[in-house]
Amino acid sequence: MNTRDPDIYSTPMPLSSITEIEPVVKAVSSVGTDVAYQGVPRLVLVKPVMPARSNSDVASACQQQRAVSHGNPALEQLANVSSLLTLQGPIGPLFSRIASWKRGMGHPVRRVIFNAGDAGYCRDKDAIYYRDGQGEWLSHLRSYLRWYGINGVLLFGQTRFHHRQAIQLCQQMGIPVFVMEEGYVRPGFVTLEMTGVNAHSSTLKNYVLSAEAAAHDLPPAPIRSHRFKLTFSAINYYARLKAGSWWYPNYVHHRDSTLWRYAKYWVSAALVYPFTRWQDKKALARLDTTKPYFFVPMQLDSDSQILFFSRYLNVMSFIEEVLKSFAVHASENSQLIIKQHPLARGHLDVQQRVLSKATDLGIAHRVVFVHACKIYKLLDKVAGVVTINSTVGIQAIARAAPLKIMGDAIYDHPDVADPQPLDSFWLNPFRPDLDRAKAFHQQLKHLTQVPAALFDAASVPLRWSELPSKPHGERR
Repeated sequence: MNTRDPDIYSTPMPLSSITEIEPVVKAVSSVGTDVAYQGVPRLVLVKPVMPARSNSDVASACQQQRAVSHGNPALEQLANVSSLLTLQGPIGPLFSRIASWKRGMGHPVRRVIFNAGDAGYCRDKDAIYYRDGQGEWLSHLRSYLRWYGINGVLLFGQTRFHHRQAIQLCQQMGIPVFVMEEGYVRPGFVTLEMTGVNAHSSTLKNYVLSAEAAAHDLPPAPIRSHRFKLTFSAINYYARLKAGSWWYPNYVHHRDSTLWRYAKYWVSAALVYPFTRWQDKKALARLDTTKPYFFVPMQLDSDSQILFFSRYLNVMSFIEEVLKSFAVHASENSQLIIKQHPLARGHLDVQQRVLSKATDLGIAHRVVFVHACKIYKLLDKVAGVVTINSTVGIQAIARAAPLKIMGDAIYDHPDVADPQPLDSFWLNPFRPDLDRAKAFHQQLKHLTQVPAALFDAASVPLRWSELPSKPHGERR
């Protein structure tokens, strides 16, 4: 790796501070989810203004001590946990595969089952079936931790009720918590970090990747028949959850669990696919690649990234803000591409609402709406990317594309993200240095990701013990 000013390795990215907790009413509507979150405590996140850094700032940052890691530090510590408790995992058998990986090292693993959907993907005969309410959860969890001598807890999704309480209790008891989430880098990766992920991550603050490790790529896990496996796994999970709800009368799911809503969406998405594909070809044909264009990826209203790590009530309010700013402040020859989230393609009303707003603002001829496209091709020539905190932002960083972040994100670092207001971004977007952007991407990938396919069968072994956690040539 090139020798240069090392501030990208030594300066932790500024994360948003949690200032208060307040009850809010947030209506959620996406991918068959129409849920009203009433009185749910929501973290109110305030993004600090990132000032320009002087040479003295950089020098001071470089003096900060961070541990050098040759791979994902959370994976190294997870491998050393001698008694693991796993809470709720993702849909699919990933947590069963992790349990097999740990037991192969001779370490006992206990799993807590919260609903019949979880039970359907659990192969453990000695699993703990939790059937009491939320009010009793902490006392039960404290008993589990003490009774089984637990010295590590693994969970997927940090904002679920049981998981939020588990993280707080484990911090009080000094027990490490390993948080998983869908990969920052996709496909073929999942996120694994200590204590928190996304805007709650502290990995890049506490660790720096060794130069030797950074010189080697981290290959993804092979992905086969992803869409089919995802659909089958989701149907299986929610059907079991519904059928077995009588056995878990106190369980409250973290999102809408009505199976017919999901089935309606999947059928709708399949039926409209030929039409939306034709629409996308027609829309992209209008794009003039000789003129500057900006790219805006939509997210899901029900995503924790929106609920907990953004100031927006829903994604449409973000889109309206972007359209208004673009109409007033962007140059007349610039264009705007808005892409629907992959898990919302069955909802054609989204396109109608976006284009209707663009028409009201007099910019419909400059706005291109697509349901699906090859993002990487558009990012190669993009004038800039505007996102709340989508993983598309990480793809933009990998290509050193100008990036404006409107929410709280792990990749909000002044070397790769534009700190100026959105209104100024359109005319003078900051383009990161290619070497620095690639170095940041490499740090993020190696230190927070592990290769895994979420929907591989339980019998497919994880190869995590073969990953480098020490200098190349050494293994665990």
